Amino acid sequence: MQQHPCARNSKVFFFDWSSFPSELLFLICQKLQHLTDFIHFRSVCTSWRLSAPRSVAHAQLPWLINLRKLHLYDACVYSLSSCKFYDVQIPENVKKKELIGPGQTYVLARDCANNSVSLFNPISGEEHPLPPLPARFRAFHPLCLGPNPHKDGIILLCSYYTCWDSFITFCQTNINGEKWSMIEVKRENCYLTGTSSCAFYNGLYFFNSERGAPTYIINAEKGQVVSVIEPPPGLPWCDYIVESFGDILRVQVNNVSGFSFRIYRLDDYGGRNARWIEMRSIGDRILFLGGYFKICWTGFTLRSCNIKGSRGNCIYLRTLGIYAKDLLTLDLCRYDLENKRTEFLPCSNQLVDVWFVPS
Repeated sequence: MQQHPCARNSKVFFFDWSSFPSELLFLICQKLQHLTDFIHFRSVCTSWRLSAPRSVAHAQLPWLINLRKLHLYDACVYSLSSCKFYDVQIPENVKKKELIGPGQTYVLARDCANNSVSLFNPISGEEHPLPPLPARFRAFHPLCLGPNPHKDGIILLCSYYTCWDSFITFCQTNINGEKWSMIEVKRENCYLTGTSSCAFYNGLYFFNSERGAPTYIINAEKGQVVSVIEPPPGLPWCDYIVESFGDILRVQVNNVSGFSFRIYRLDDYGGRNARWIEMRSIGDRILFLGGYFKICWTGFTLRSCNIKGSRGNCIYLRTLGIYAKDLLTLDLCRYDLENKRTEFLPCSNQLVDVWFVPS
C-alpha cells in the first residue's frame, strides 16, 4: 500500500493493483465477454497478464478489418460483438502490404512489390512468411484459411489475369507449409466468365464459374472434373459456395433493394444423384459472406452455441450500400432466416472490408 497526504486525516490510500490475488483475477477475466475488454485487462500489469491466459478468452463473432492500403494508416476494425470501431496498430513491415480475406485467426498479407505472401494476425501482430508464389499469379483469393492454417493448410484460387486465363489454378501448401502445389484445370472444362465462387472439402473443389452456373466438382489430387451439378433455378444477384461443417452450401442472394436469400445443400455429391436441396433453416449455424466486389465470392460458418450472446440461423453480409455515393461504400446487414427480416447494422460508409475471427 502507498500513502498520499491529501484527504481525511491528511492521508488517502492507493491500492497496488498488482497485488490482487491471482485466483480473483482469474475469476474476473472469465466474466469478460468482449475481446477488447480482455486485452485491456491483460494490459494492466504483468501479474494481471499472467492471471489471464489467452485460452480463457471467450470465442468472438468475426470482426471486419479495413482493406485499405496500410502504408499511411493503422487498421480500423469493427466488432460484431460490441458494435464498435477500434483502431489496431499495424507493424511497420505490414503497413506496406495489402490484406486479403476472408480468414479466421489469420488474414493474408501480400507485398505487391514482389508478390510475396504471409499469414498475419491483426490482433497479436504476428506474421508468418509463406512460400513465394510464382510471379505470374497477380490475383488470388483464399479458399481455405481456417483457425489453424499451419496445421490445416492454405488453399488459394489463383489467376494470371483475373478471369481471362487459360486455366483455373488452385494453389495449396503441403503439410509442412514449405511449398505450393499447383493444380490447373483447363478453362474449357469450366466455363469461366466473371466472378466465381469455390469451396474445398475432403479432397474436392466445388466450383461455380459465375452466378447461376453449374457446379463443377474437381478432384484436388488429379485436377480433373469428376462431376457437374446443375444449378438451382433462377439467376441470383450473388451466388456463394460455402463449406459448412462437412456440408456444401449454395447461398443465393436476390433483390438488391430488399434482400432475400435461398440456401441449398448439395446432396449425395459423391454419387450419381447429386442435387441441390433447398434448406429452410441452418440451425445454430451463422453464415458470414464476403463483399460483392471480389474476384471470388467466399464465406464461412460458425456455430452460435460456441459464441456466447450470438444467435444462429442467420446470415451476415457485407454488400453495396443502398444509398452509396460510390462503389467503395458498403453496408453490413444481418438476415434472419426464421422471420425473413433484414437488419442493417451500424457499420456503413466504410471502405471494402474482410472478415476475420479475432484471437
